Amino acid sequence: MLAKLPVSKENQELSLQNTLLPTSFDLVGSKAFQAAKYHLNTGGSRVRFSIVKALSERLNIAESDSIKLASSVELLHNASIVHDDLMDKDAYRRSVPTVWSKFGQETAICCGDLFISSAFLHCSRLDKQNKIGQCIQLLSQSIEKTIYGQCLDVDHQAWSCLDNENYCKSVIQKTIPLLVLSFELPLAYSGIVYPSNQVRETVTHFALAYQILDDIEDRVADEEVGRSNYISLLSQTMNSHEAEAMACEKARYLIRQCETHDRRLPEFATGILMPGIKQLNSKLDRLSKSQ
Repeated sequence: MLAKLPVSKENQELSLQNTLLPTSFDLVGSKAFQAAKYHLNTGGSRVRFSIVKALSERLNIAESDSIKLASSVELLHNASIVHDDLMDKDAYRRSVPTVWSKFGQETAICCGDLFISSAFLHCSRLDKQNKIGQCIQLLSQSIEKTIYGQCLDVDHQAWSCLDNENYCKSVIQKTIPLLVLSFELPLAYSGIVYPSNQVRETVTHFALAYQILDDIEDRVADEEVGRSNYISLLSQTMNSHEAEAMACEKARYLIRQCETHDRRLPEFATGILMPGIKQLNSKLDRLSKSQ
């Protein structure tokens, strides 16, 4: 059983690495394991990890189980990042080489698969055995939804036909499943009945703002490789400066909506997203000043 740890950035990283458990094939010495450790050491916001940990604490889930639940979601997210970087041929993330550019494409695929395998393994070791099946099913469903969203994301022909409204419907298919899972998993494990539509609506606003701000930040890099994003979509009818300004206003509106819906959630979930919302507001302020 994992020791009880305070929720700090260092302990988040440690608990994530602890999920990369040795298997009967002794993966510790493999390039995939080395690549996985390298990727985790590059950091990240750990929004999903923090949501699960905070909600688990409110639901009185044991610390050892809350870490397993949180790490399962975060590892699935990191698997999607490793595979997404490979598919988009992004050589850098957070100013350091991505897994595929440092270790090769084959190792990147294995690294992402290792994250997925580790997520399921960790979830399978939850203390409440009668809840394991339901939790694993939620993991599987979230992966399927993320795959669907990724397929939409790489369909360049479909992107060329998108308008503003359909962009919002399409882009969240890749972003939202694991954010929703961050709420679903601890709630299912604790047996709490909750208004799923309210949670999904709140997370949808958060996910859209999150993705639009990423698109603003990645505009130049995406243009260099001919990849579409929200700015290029808006730029079909206005100049790039106007497009960025409109995107910032859209993100600002979505963040306000997220804050409003967050206050309407049941007491056990209210405020869970606030640290993430603060990060979005900080990013929005930074991007707005750089225009």
